[in-house]
Amino acid sequence: MARITPRRIANTTTILAALLATTLPGGCEKEPQAAAKPAIKKHNVLLVTLDTTRADRMSCYGHSAKTSPNMDALAADGVRFDMAIAQAALTPVSHASIFTGLLPPQHGLRVLYAKSGYRLSEAIPTLATALRDQGWKTGAFLSSFPVSEFFGFDNGFETFDNGLRHPSDDVLKESPDGAWRFAITDNQRRSDLTTSLAINWLSDITSPFYLWVHYWDPHDLNIRPPEEVMSKFAPPGSPPSDDKRRALYDSEIFYVDLQFGRLVQTLKDRSIYDDTIIVVVSDHGEGLGNHDHWFHRILYQEQIRVPLIMRLPGGPTGRAVSELVRTTDIYPTVLAALNIPLPSRVDGLSMLGLIDGQPEEPRIAYADALILYDLNAKDLLDRRPNDDLLHCVMDRSWKLIYKPNRPEQSELYHLETDPGETKNLYAQQSEQAARLQSELEELNAFVDGPFGEGTDEDVLDRLRSLGYVE
Repeated sequence: MARITPRRIANTTTILAALLATTLPGGCEKEPQAAAKPAIKKHNVLLVTLDTTRADRMSCYGHSAKTSPNMDALAADGVRFDMAIAQAALTPVSHASIFTGLLPPQHGLRVLYAKSGYRLSEAIPTLATALRDQGWKTGAFLSSFPVSEFFGFDNGFETFDNGLRHPSDDVLKESPDGAWRFAITDNQRRSDLTTSLAINWLSDITSPFYLWVHYWDPHDLNIRPPEEVMSKFAPPGSPPSDDKRRALYDSEIFYVDLQFGRLVQTLKDRSIYDDTIIVVVSDHGEGLGNHDHWFHRILYQEQIRVPLIMRLPGGPTGRAVSELVRTTDIYPTVLAALNIPLPSRVDGLSMLGLIDGQPEEPRIAYADALILYDLNAKDLLDRRPNDDLLHCVMDRSWKLIYKPNRPEQSELYHLETDPGETKNLYAQQSEQAARLQSELEELNAFVDGPFGEGTDEDVLDRLRSLGYVE
């Protein structure tokens, strides 16, 4: 039995006095009432991730070619975010941030492949685990290896169809030059096949459900749409090869958009469209020749500014949000829209206020590219050795790309006057550079050695120290 001390007696007296002070006339005591928790909203959730899709190549973001009519229609029926920033221009790293609401230094998935640092720990809550635990049916239909269970993305999904022809553990192979590459051709599929499987799954599912669909087509010029689709975007005459590649890229986006239209029509045919939260986002963009780079992994705007469209049941329509947001904000926004508490701390913030048009404190975005320590990035490192380690921090106006191995080559851009990032102001605008560098240092995101024989516990220890998990 607990010993009653003078301090306990004094505390008890204080509590009794407070209770007496709350009595109403007639001797009726006012009962303290706890705030009622809002009921969970059992909306369905459809998350579509577009691989390697630049925002400015979609017609709802201003592209002159009509590449995305179905996603344009979703934007008209929901909200389009005009400055959404991905946390990496690399598929696994970016998807991990989308699913967890955490920055790469916190969720621990930093590279496509190394001896560690390439897998999301099962102990980290994700959108899939949060919804599964609340009773949602969960399914994923994917199109390529970089979103497979190899990276831990199957956690929380009752149905997980990765689209691979081989076991994911057998896909990566070491080449004679020491680089680790995966056989792309045998471990990817076109968006029409992925969509058909997702639609078939929907036919047997009762609400509520969480469906993740991943489209890969724009990543690989070898996954070509039908000829009649490519011909819509073929430049006339005998154009340069670069123009042909860009036209093919546009046709791939258009074909993915057609498949997305099939998904939406299925929801409408089943009379569940109005009760479904729909999120469309790209994991990253593509160089397409900008900044002397055709592919991705580095941190210019054409690679980390991504399309993001959301439709909420009963939410606003036709709204464009100009404020900067991050893909880490998707996870807390979906849970907030469903009245589900976050199971753990996250770096992202809900966007419901911005969706409703409320003013908010400006957000800061972070992204990184640890090319030096990625065993899959040897080709890029050979071509761009000065981009070995990149850390980006930005607000709506200014963007810093910091290079810790060669700080004098860091880059600073004023995005309002130079959206194409053509004029590096790092030397001239030292005050702005120092301000953003201070924001970067607070994140404690720098890595000073290769990823070795680590375990999930290494990530968990860091998350525990920061208060992210129990």
